[in-house]
Amino acid sequence: MTDKIEHQGRVEMVEDGHVRVSIMQQAACVGCKARSMCTSSENKERIIDVYEPDALQKRHVGDIVNVCGALSMGKTAVRLAFGVPVVIIAVWLCVAVVFLHLGEGMSVGILGAVLAVYFYILYMNRGKMARKFAFWIEDTNKIEDTNN
Repeated sequence: MTDKIEHQGRVEMVEDGHVRVSIMQQAACVGCKARSMCTSSENKERIIDVYEPDALQKRHVGDIVNVCGALSMGKTAVRLAFGVPVVIIAVWLCVAVVFLHLGEGMSVGILGAVLAVYFYILYMNRGKMARKFAFWIEDTNKIEDTNN
């Protein structure tokens, strides 16, 4: 199994050191025959920012490229967004109700404040995380080349 996630996309914008790629995110049930009857199937356009030092020389608007990211990057993001908060919730509610004998209302109120602080810390460290959660581009054929 590879440690890489790939999505094909089209270059939307190129600046010095920065490429913006539009990818079409498709639901897992895209091949399902009942898709037209289902409300959960949806396609969404996503914009991915990729930072490349020599972007102006290598990329052009309209190029078809593969945007790649490490699978471990996604796992870390899920842990930070969901895993840590679930642990905070479980531990805090046990401590607050069992050991501190706080009421449910007070416990949940303090929990909301604790989670707000946690997500604020994540937000304030978004620059550090942007360097850790970096995407890269692997070239594919341009649209003009696929028609030949």
